[in-house]
Amino acid sequence: MATPDLYRLAGTSTWIALVALVLSGIALALFFGGAGEFWGPVNDALIVVTVIALIPTVLAVARLAGDRAAPWTTILTVATIAGLILIAVGQTLLIVGRLSLEGSFVTGGVGIIPFLAWVVLIAVLGLGGGPIPDGVGRLAVAVIATVVVISVVGALVSDGPLLWLAGVGLLVALSIWLAGLATTFGDRAAIA
Repeated sequence: MATPDLYRLAGTSTWIALVALVLSGIALALFFGGAGEFWGPVNDALIVVTVIALIPTVLAVARLAGDRAAPWTTILTVATIAGLILIAVGQTLLIVGRLSLEGSFVTGGVGIIPFLAWVVLIAVLGLGGGPIPDGVGRLAVAVIATVVVISVVGALVSDGPLLWLAGVGLLVALSIWLAGLATTFGDRAAIA
């Protein structure tokens, strides 16, 4: 695929991932807020949309990075795509009743690990004059920081306002970061 086309696709798909992620957060809040069981599978389906929509973004970051951070860029690209596919398959199997909720925690947990490593890669590529804009690199650092915060809060409390607040913080950080990535690739498509 030509580079401008990949960047254009990545920009659009990242916006789709952002919208699906926010809607997923709303569905999850409705589900846990007692609005009905209907919202659980809606959340799961929106997670599938989110992770599949991120695949062109992962490929575009690899293209943009070129030989920088080689061979780690290639390794993380392949691992991240495999992780995103694992998450999508796990959530789909959960929706159709072929995987338990606990099983989806495993597929999601294993799948998210390379994605988080990829976020670190974006921070590295964005800070210090790399091919990713500095602001997007800083936002990647904010995402990692909020992941750490929600992990610590989740380890200390199993529910309640503090966990909800940390979850909202993570959703906001991810959303702003994804908007930065989408804008980056939209701009790159225009000049490539």
